[in-house]
Amino acid sequence: MSVSKLIMRTMPFFISRIIVYALFAVASFLFLGLMLGFSILLFKMFEFGAGFFFIIILGTFFTVLAALRFVERYVLYMVKVGHVSVITEILRNGDVPEGKGQLAYGKEQVRENFGSANVCFVVDKLVLGAIKQIQRWMMRIGNFFSFVPGSQNIIAILNRILAVSLGYIDEAILSYIMLRKSEKREETVWKSAADGVVLYAQSWKKIITTAAGIVAFVYILNIAVFLMAVFPLMGLARLLASNAGAESFLGFLAVVGAYVITTVVKRALIDPIATVAMIRAYQMNIKGMEPSMDLQQKLLNVSSKFKQLFNKRNEDVPEVTTPPTNKGATVTP
Repeated sequence: MSVSKLIMRTMPFFISRIIVYALFAVASFLFLGLMLGFSILLFKMFEFGAGFFFIIILGTFFTVLAALRFVERYVLYMVKVGHVSVITEILRNGDVPEGKGQLAYGKEQVRENFGSANVCFVVDKLVLGAIKQIQRWMMRIGNFFSFVPGSQNIIAILNRILAVSLGYIDEAILSYIMLRKSEKREETVWKSAADGVVLYAQSWKKIITTAAGIVAFVYILNIAVFLMAVFPLMGLARLLASNAGAESFLGFLAVVGAYVITTVVKRALIDPIATVAMIRAYQMNIKGMEPSMDLQQKLLNVSSKFKQLFNKRNEDVPEVTTPPTNKGATVTP
């Protein structure tokens, strides 16, 4: 099934993300406007300098980023993992079981495979950490070819592609865990996760083409969205400004606003599309493969996070009901 068909078949998850991020964007701009009005009021009352405005807006900006992380950890994490489970089921059987909505099915799969969202989060975090360490190791291996003319540029490009695609690979491995659990009920989540990481290390050269396309897609759309947002906002700032100082200040706000819009569009639309593409590429390229024991041993020597996964391979998943409390980087550029 093509990426475009998978996107259309899992549209409820896209709609859910769009609604949540749209509400977040509206709340962010209202908060930004409120803080701007508050700082102007204080300026008129106490005649603070321009630095005061900068501190207020900078504090507002980081508050918005912190709020975004909170929303993604506590509101959208289950939506993301549910999306992964539905993509996996559609790739395997062509559709989710009849009579079940996608959102309900996704939640059910998380509970059946991991016991709770918290366990899923812990697995996801360990997988992400292991892949980061393994990719650094793979790039160091590439440095052995530094004597070849132009190889450093190629290695740098590959390193950047892998770094940007990193936020989508852990979700592809989550899909492998769900696939294995459906085929081998006795296999633990930890063993499936460790095998999924080994299979990624085995097939990364095949996956790199898709990863390169994802990186280009992410960068091009991010730049396009930012430019489409910043120019109208800059024009509005110029119309509202009464002098050069006000124009500079409002121009800064326009850039902040464009960044917020770009981030929201990326998280709501670009990231799930990239996730669909990476899961599909991963599942296609590891089909029929078995984890290499030799490579597994090498990974145990170079990645402490992978060793943690491997050492848990015989453990059963505990029944935990608390929500996830932290989440490493998706995300992402």
